[in-house]
Amino acid sequence: MGQVKVAIVLPLLNYLRRHGHTQPMRDPAQTMSSEAWLALYEEAIALTGDAALPLRVGAAIQPSDYSMLGFAAMSCVNLAQAITVMQRYERLIQEVNATGLQVEGDRAELQWLPYLGPVSPIFMQLALASWAAVARHLTGRPQQTFEAHFTFPRPANAEVYQEIFGQPAKFSQPMTKLVFERTFLHQAVLFGDAATNQILLQKAEEQLQLADESSIVCSVRQRIAASLASGKLSVEAVAEELQMSPRKLQQLLTNEGSSFRKLLHEALFQRAKDYLADPAIRVSEVAFLLGYSEQSPFQAAFKNWAGMTPGAWRKMQPVMRQAGDAKT
Repeated sequence: MGQVKVAIVLPLLNYLRRHGHTQPMRDPAQTMSSEAWLALYEEAIALTGDAALPLRVGAAIQPSDYSMLGFAAMSCVNLAQAITVMQRYERLIQEVNATGLQVEGDRAELQWLPYLGPVSPIFMQLALASWAAVARHLTGRPQQTFEAHFTFPRPANAEVYQEIFGQPAKFSQPMTKLVFERTFLHQAVLFGDAATNQILLQKAEEQLQLADESSIVCSVRQRIAASLASGKLSVEAVAEELQMSPRKLQQLLTNEGSSFRKLLHEALFQRAKDYLADPAIRVSEVAFLLGYSEQSPFQAAFKNWAGMTPGAWRKMQPVMRQAGDAKT
């Protein structure tokens, strides 16, 4: 699974210390797996008894918490440029999800696009709350409100979400995302400086190239996850983003025991399971959301991935959840 850097873990530990929770917790390594990061949050929630902890930690995050990436965003001209920078270089701090930006009409949305997993509400809460917090800090608009959408069902503490985002959140939605006015994208960043931005982006690019060379599979997964929203899912499109030929990309993936087709199917399977977990979304809608023109090709693909039809997989989920609860 994906890795996260210590920079993205420290806000949790700092939050706990500020609020008087001094019981010892595991110190994070320089990098840790997404499963270990999730376990750290689960441990912290048990320690504090606060189910909304990921939201509160996310809301307390500042751009500088993301180290050089945060400073690069702080030197951008406006929020749109800062989002573009965060999208391109987010793999320098985490490999749990990609971030998509969609603009339509007078609304814009930041989309939470998970990799293979674990897909947890904790990650969704943390991501959307931190996006809102960073956007407010960058623009100097602490009262800016957002409409938060989550794929999981409405929780008992839904009122906390309005406290964090300034608007009532929506649950059991097809996609986890943060929605806001399109004009907010053009809001100036408080400390924008073109010269500083150029220097920081050059350093970020160098680090990204090193990361891509050492983990081509993660790099391709990131771009596939981001492209699921736009539909540009060809090996040619991903190779162009990575500034190499499709042939070289396929060869690098082969050297790692993988392939573009395999990674694409893994991403589609994961996204299909996310959608099917919500009983309000029909199977035909899942097929459409994944880019299939008809339901039957999706049915066949899902059966190949899971060994059963989407309908059968959905019916099994209550049983699987009960089995998981019994183990814990």
